[in-house]
Amino acid sequence: MSTPGDTQTIPIAAPRRGMMSRLSTGHVIMILAGLLAALLNFTLLQQRDEVFQVVVASRALLPGQTVALEDFTYAEIRASQALLDTLVLSDSAEVLDGQVAVRSIAAGNVVSVEDFSPVAAPLEQRAMSLPVDSDKAVNGSLTTNDIVDIILVDDGRASYVALGIEVLAVPAPPEGFASTASYAVTISVDDETALRVASAIDIGELHLVRSTGSQQADIEFFDPADQPPAGVETPSTGGG
Repeated sequence: MSTPGDTQTIPIAAPRRGMMSRLSTGHVIMILAGLLAALLNFTLLQQRDEVFQVVVASRALLPGQTVALEDFTYAEIRASQALLDTLVLSDSAEVLDGQVAVRSIAAGNVVSVEDFSPVAAPLEQRAMSLPVDSDKAVNGSLTTNDIVDIILVDDGRASYVALGIEVLAVPAPPEGFASTASYAVTISVDDETALRVASAIDIGELHLVRSTGSQQADIEFFDPADQPPAGVETPSTGGG
């Protein structure tokens, strides 16, 4: 029992600290970093789930071949935007109808916009495929829109089949020992030239000469009615 004059100590409860007051700056940074990481993972997972439908060759396609919509099917892939920009998406498949393949495409391969070239020849001319050894076609270095002359060699005689022919499509450049392999160049021709070229293909060996930027030669053309074709007649330069 206390008596007057005794000193009594009364405990005072300490005030409660709020949750935020207990967190240091380091704790706050760690929590924010965790939230950002979770948000980034969620975003990546969402992107990973996004697929795109692209065009795929349903059968093997050869250089110079005119393609139709039934030559293709569709497949779903995950790809970056940079890659998608080079591919043909399913909603753009109709642009391939009637185009010409410029390189070999295996069945099941995703197709690129660079795998094809429009078949439409200038001035409503015709487009035809010309098989020729690559080493007789400027060593396979021809490109789309090149201008070429076509020469037929048969039994040691050479004659021009056509001059100033535009190249519409070429196959992929051959490599290694395949450099002499036969491949098809798609060219633009009128009706008469198409007949001469078709006849020349069956007669002898063809050569393509790049004449882009050159003046057209003044020569006599190969005549399919001549068997064998007459040689090139060079104009006289004078003298007796």
